[in-house]
Amino acid sequence: MKNIVILTFLLLPLASFAEACDNSGNSYSDLSCIVRDLDKEKKDLNEIYKKIYSSTQYKSEFEQSQKAWLNYREKQCRGYIAAEASQSQGVGAELITKDCLYAITKQRVDYLKTLLER
Repeated sequence: MKNIVILTFLLLPLASFAEACDNSGNSYSDLSCIVRDLDKEKKDLNEIYKKIYSSTQYKSEFEQSQKAWLNYREKQCRGYIAAEASQSQGVGAELITKDCLYAITKQRVDYLKTLLER
């Protein structure tokens, strides 16, 4: 039962991958696609961060918030998810880890966009 719960948790982020990339069935193509999409989200994140940072009077608090979020993302995706994904063979573990990074980064971008709209 524990393995089913863990597997379900690992596969949830792949839903975001399915939206972002055509699932060609080729792990290397899939990895290339998710890396491309992750790079786009990181670029968007940096742009939004700069806009918010330049307009807020709470720069120190915003910086601390971003650092805490980056720490969470690293521990979640490169720590726990990577450890669980290490059971996958070949490029599968890297694909799961990158998809985690993509999903969490996209969530942050979407959240920060709502702050800009206020």
